[in-house]
Amino acid sequence: MSAPCPCGRDASYEECCAPFHEGRAEPTNAEILMRSRFSAFVKRKATYLWHTLHKDHDERERDPNVFVAHMKAGLAGLVYKSLDILDTRPPDHEGVARVLFYAVVLHGAKDLSFVEISSFANDGSGWRYLFGMPKGRAEIKTDPRKLTIAAIDA
Repeated sequence: MSAPCPCGRDASYEECCAPFHEGRAEPTNAEILMRSRFSAFVKRKATYLWHTLHKDHDERERDPNVFVAHMKAGLAGLVYKSLDILDTRPPDHEGVARVLFYAVVLHGAKDLSFVEISSFANDGSGWRYLFGMPKGRAEIKTDPRKLTIAAIDA
């Protein structure tokens, strides 16, 4: 039996996010891209993380090899436990879709879990990550799984 996909969908990794990571398919919407990026963090697929950055993302100014090396070093010791997609918004009038998620991340015994509203746009080749607005678990005074984009925007 194949291992479940780390993105949280009810499918094996091979059926779910592997085709994206291997360049055999493109995510069809912002939520699927978000899930595939989370899986890429779990699987240490730093090249995929580079590939899925939008051309307007600040990190795109860096040399890809430097970005990938930096990501690989930064991922050392981190354990990405789970992803909960809390809310989504379809593309707005500028073509930007948003996804609110909660990621459980550990570094040893330290809880680095966070909530983020991520923005995505389709660059003509596929959906790409524009930017995110993360909040650490300590900043959130309620159960993060009850948050919505509207509540955070208010």
